[in-house]
Amino acid sequence: MGLSKIDPNVDFAYIMTPEGMVKRKVDESPTPDKVAERLEKAGVTKRYEHASFSVMKELPEAKTAVKVAQEWVESPLTDRGFFFVGTPGVGKTFLAVAALRAKIEQGLLNARFINVPLFLDELRSSFKFSDDSVQAEFQFLCSRASVVVLDDFGKERATDWATERLYVLVESRYSAMLPTIVTSNRTLDELNDLGYGATVSRLTEMGPVVKVGGSDLRPKIGRA
Repeated sequence: MGLSKIDPNVDFAYIMTPEGMVKRKVDESPTPDKVAERLEKAGVTKRYEHASFSVMKELPEAKTAVKVAQEWVESPLTDRGFFFVGTPGVGKTFLAVAALRAKIEQGLLNARFINVPLFLDELRSSFKFSDDSVQAEFQFLCSRASVVVLDDFGKERATDWATERLYVLVESRYSAMLPTIVTSNRTLDELNDLGYGATVSRLTEMGPVVKVGGSDLRPKIGRA
Protein backbone atom coordinates (compact mmCIF):
# COMPACT_ATOMS: atom_id res chain seq x y z
CA MET A 1 0.00 0.00 0.00
CA GLY A 2 1.46 3.37 -1.06
CA LEU A 3 2.20 6.13 1.39
CA SER A 4 0.50 9.47 0.73
CA LYS A 5 0.63 12.95 2.14
CA ILE A 6 -2.34 15.19 1.43
CA ASP A 7 -2.10 18.96 1.63
CA PRO A 8 -5.66 20.24 2.14
CA ASN A 9 -4.68 23.70 0.90
CA VAL A 10 -3.86 22.60 -2.62
CA ASP A 11 -5.84 19.37 -3.07
CA PHE A 12 -2.87 17.33 -4.19
CA ALA A 13 -1.59 14.05 -2.82
CA TYR A 14 2.05 12.97 -2.86
CA ILE A 15 1.89 9.20 -3.40
CA MET A 16 4.77 6.75 -3.18
CA THR A 17 4.90 4.51 -6.26
CA PRO A 18 7.54 2.06 -7.57
CA GLU A 19 8.87 4.98 -9.63
CA GLY A 20 9.16 7.21 -6.56
CA MET A 21 7.07 9.98 -5.02
CA VAL A 22 4.60 11.47 -7.51
CA LYS A 23 2.09 14.28 -7.20
CA ARG A 24 -1.51 13.53 -8.16
CA LYS A 25 -4.69 15.52 -7.94
CA VAL A 26 -7.05 14.52 -5.15
CA ASP A 27 -9.94 16.48 -6.62
CA GLU A 28 -10.26 15.85 -10.36
CA SER A 29 -13.95 16.85 -10.44
CA PRO A 30 -14.66 19.47 -7.78
CA THR A 31 -18.21 19.88 -6.50
CA PRO A 32 -20.21 23.01 -7.44
CA ASP A 33 -19.56 24.39 -3.95
CA LYS A 34 -15.82 23.82 -4.37
CA VAL A 35 -15.91 25.51 -7.79
CA ALA A 36 -17.69 28.53 -6.29
CA GLU A 37 -15.14 28.64 -3.47
CA ARG A 38 -12.22 28.56 -5.91
CA LEU A 39 -13.77 31.27 -8.10
CA GLU A 40 -14.16 33.50 -5.06
CA LYS A 41 -10.60 32.79 -3.96
CA ALA A 42 -9.41 33.60 -7.48
CA GLY A 43 -10.98 37.05 -7.19
CA VAL A 44 -14.01 36.58 -9.46
CA THR A 45 -16.77 38.93 -8.29
CA LYS A 46 -20.44 38.03 -7.81
CA ARG A 47 -21.29 39.80 -11.08
CA TYR A 48 -19.46 37.10 -13.05
CA GLU A 49 -19.56 34.04 -10.79
CA HIS A 50 -22.10 32.23 -13.02
CA ALA A 51 -20.48 33.15 -16.36
CA SER A 52 -20.73 30.38 -18.97
CA PHE A 53 -20.32 29.93 -22.70
CA SER A 54 -24.01 29.15 -23.27
CA VAL A 55 -25.07 32.81 -23.16
CA MET A 56 -22.38 34.09 -25.53
CA LYS A 57 -22.88 31.31 -28.09
CA GLU A 58 -26.08 33.04 -29.20
CA LEU A 59 -24.20 36.18 -30.29
CA PRO A 60 -22.75 35.97 -33.81
CA GLU A 61 -20.28 38.81 -33.10
CA ALA A 62 -18.70 36.71 -30.34
CA LYS A 63 -18.42 33.50 -32.36
CA THR A 64 -14.64 33.66 -32.86
CA ALA A 65 -13.98 34.66 -29.26
CA VAL A 66 -16.15 31.81 -27.93
CA LYS A 67 -14.29 29.35 -30.17
CA VAL A 68 -10.88 30.57 -28.98
CA ALA A 69 -11.91 30.44 -25.30
CA GLN A 70 -13.40 26.96 -25.62
CA GLU A 71 -10.33 25.64 -27.42
CA TRP A 72 -8.20 27.00 -24.58
CA VAL A 73 -10.38 25.15 -22.05
CA GLU A 74 -10.20 21.90 -23.98
CA SER A 75 -6.41 22.02 -24.44
CA PRO A 76 -3.79 21.03 -21.85
CA LEU A 77 -2.62 23.94 -19.73
CA THR A 78 0.54 25.46 -21.25
CA ASP A 79 1.89 29.01 -21.50
CA ARG A 80 -0.89 29.83 -24.00
CA GLY A 81 -3.64 32.27 -23.11
CA PHE A 82 -5.69 34.69 -25.21
CA PHE A 83 -6.21 38.45 -25.54
CA PHE A 84 -9.72 39.86 -26.10
CA VAL A 85 -10.07 43.47 -27.28
CA GLY A 86 -13.24 45.40 -27.99
CA THR A 87 -15.50 48.20 -26.86
CA PRO A 88 -17.11 48.12 -23.39
CA GLY A 89 -19.96 45.72 -22.74
CA VAL A 90 -19.46 43.22 -25.58
CA GLY A 91 -18.74 40.26 -23.27
CA LYS A 92 -14.94 40.11 -23.04
CA THR A 93 -14.81 39.74 -19.25
CA PHE A 94 -17.78 37.36 -19.24
CA LEU A 95 -16.04 35.05 -21.72
CA ALA A 96 -12.71 35.20 -19.88
CA VAL A 97 -14.40 34.18 -16.63
CA ALA A 98 -16.42 31.48 -18.42
CA ALA A 99 -13.13 29.98 -19.61
CA LEU A 100 -11.57 30.26 -16.17
CA ARG A 101 -14.63 28.67 -14.57
CA ALA A 102 -14.52 25.75 -17.02
CA LYS A 103 -10.86 25.12 -16.20
CA ILE A 104 -11.62 25.23 -12.47
CA GLU A 105 -14.41 22.70 -13.04
CA GLN A 106 -11.70 20.45 -14.51
CA GLY A 107 -9.73 20.78 -11.26
CA LEU A 108 -7.56 23.86 -11.86
CA LEU A 109 -6.13 25.40 -8.69
CA ASN A 110 -4.43 28.67 -7.75
CA ALA A 111 -5.91 30.79 -10.56
CA ARG A 112 -6.35 34.54 -10.19
CA PHE A 113 -8.69 37.14 -11.71
CA ILE A 114 -7.79 40.79 -11.25
CA ASN A 115 -9.28 44.02 -12.47
CA VAL A 116 -6.10 45.84 -13.44
CA PRO A 117 -7.01 49.43 -12.39
CA LEU A 118 -8.42 48.27 -9.04
CA PHE A 119 -5.47 46.01 -8.29
CA LEU A 120 -2.93 48.72 -9.14
CA ASP A 121 -4.77 51.05 -6.76
CA GLU A 122 -4.43 48.43 -4.00
CA LEU A 123 -0.78 47.84 -4.84
CA ARG A 124 0.00 51.55 -4.80
CA SER A 125 -1.74 51.96 -1.42
CA SER A 126 0.11 48.94 -0.03
CA PHE A 127 3.42 50.79 -0.25
CA LYS A 128 1.95 53.79 1.57
CA PHE A 129 0.41 51.72 4.37
CA SER A 130 2.96 48.86 4.44
CA ASP A 131 0.40 46.21 3.44
CA ASP A 132 2.62 43.22 2.83
CA SER A 133 -0.31 40.97 1.83
CA VAL A 134 -0.98 42.91 -1.39
CA GLN A 135 2.69 42.93 -2.30
CA ALA A 136 2.84 39.19 -1.62
CA GLU A 137 -0.17 38.73 -3.92
CA PHE A 138 1.68 40.59 -6.68
CA GLN A 139 4.60 38.19 -6.33
CA PHE A 140 2.15 35.27 -6.42
CA LEU A 141 0.67 36.62 -9.66
CA CYS A 142 4.14 36.93 -11.16
CA SER A 143 5.45 33.47 -10.49
CA ARG A 144 3.00 31.04 -8.88
CA ALA A 145 -0.59 31.57 -10.07
CA SER A 146 -1.56 28.80 -12.49
CA VAL A 147 -3.60 31.21 -14.66
CA VAL A 148 -3.98 34.98 -14.35
CA VAL A 149 -6.79 36.97 -15.96
CA LEU A 150 -5.91 40.65 -16.41
CA ASP A 151 -9.27 42.37 -16.87
CA ASP A 152 -9.60 45.94 -18.20
CA PHE A 153 -5.90 46.10 -19.11
CA GLY A 154 -5.11 49.64 -20.31
CA LYS A 155 -8.01 51.24 -18.43
CA GLU A 156 -5.63 52.38 -15.67
CA ARG A 157 -3.78 55.70 -15.94
CA ALA A 158 -0.64 54.78 -17.84
CA THR A 159 1.98 56.26 -15.55
CA ASP A 160 5.57 55.10 -15.66
CA TRP A 161 4.93 53.19 -12.43
CA ALA A 162 1.80 51.44 -13.76
CA THR A 163 3.37 50.42 -17.07
CA GLU A 164 6.48 49.16 -15.27
CA ARG A 165 4.52 47.08 -12.75
CA LEU A 166 2.45 45.47 -15.49
CA TYR A 167 5.56 44.79 -17.53
CA VAL A 168 7.15 43.07 -14.52
CA LEU A 169 4.03 40.93 -14.03
CA VAL A 170 3.72 39.88 -17.68
CA GLU A 171 7.46 39.42 -18.22
CA SER A 172 7.67 37.21 -15.12
CA ARG A 173 4.86 34.98 -16.36
CA TYR A 174 6.23 35.00 -19.91
CA SER A 175 9.65 33.85 -18.71
CA ALA A 176 8.11 31.19 -16.44
CA MET A 177 5.87 29.89 -19.28
CA LEU A 178 2.68 30.58 -17.31
CA PRO A 179 -0.58 31.42 -19.13
CA THR A 180 -2.16 34.86 -19.00
CA ILE A 181 -5.60 35.92 -20.27
CA VAL A 182 -6.24 39.59 -21.02
CA THR A 183 -9.26 41.77 -21.78
CA SER A 184 -8.97 45.37 -22.92
CA ASN A 185 -11.17 48.15 -24.26
CA ARG A 186 -8.18 49.53 -26.17
CA THR A 187 -6.69 48.49 -29.49
CA LEU A 188 -3.13 47.17 -29.67
CA ASP A 189 -2.03 50.42 -31.33
CA GLU A 190 -3.54 52.44 -28.47
CA LEU A 191 -1.76 50.25 -25.91
CA ASN A 192 1.53 50.67 -27.76
CA ASP A 193 1.05 54.45 -27.78
CA LEU A 194 0.47 54.36 -24.00
CA GLY A 195 3.85 52.71 -23.43
CA TYR A 196 2.79 49.07 -23.23
CA GLY A 197 4.63 47.97 -26.39
CA ALA A 198 7.01 45.48 -24.74
CA THR A 199 4.21 44.07 -22.59
CA VAL A 200 1.83 43.70 -25.53
CA SER A 201 4.56 42.04 -27.60
CA ARG A 202 4.89 39.29 -25.00
CA LEU A 203 1.15 38.85 -24.60
CA THR A 204 0.60 38.48 -28.33
CA GLU A 205 3.24 35.75 -28.47
CA MET A 206 1.50 33.91 -25.64
CA GLY A 207 -1.87 33.65 -27.37
CA PRO A 208 -4.20 34.90 -30.11
CA VAL A 209 -5.63 38.42 -30.13
CA VAL A 210 -9.35 38.43 -30.88
CA LYS A 211 -11.55 41.47 -31.48
CA VAL A 212 -14.94 40.95 -29.86
CA GLY A 213 -17.55 42.89 -31.83
CA GLY A 214 -21.12 43.86 -31.20
CA SER A 215 -22.93 46.52 -29.21
CA ASP A 216 -22.94 47.16 -25.48
CA LEU A 217 -24.97 44.36 -23.86
CA ARG A 218 -25.25 45.97 -20.43
CA PRO A 219 -28.25 48.25 -21.17
CA LYS A 220 -30.14 45.24 -22.56
CA ILE A 221 -29.28 43.17 -19.48
CA GLY A 222 -30.42 46.04 -17.26
CA ARG A 223 -33.80 46.18 -18.99
CA ALA A 224 -34.33 42.41 -18.87
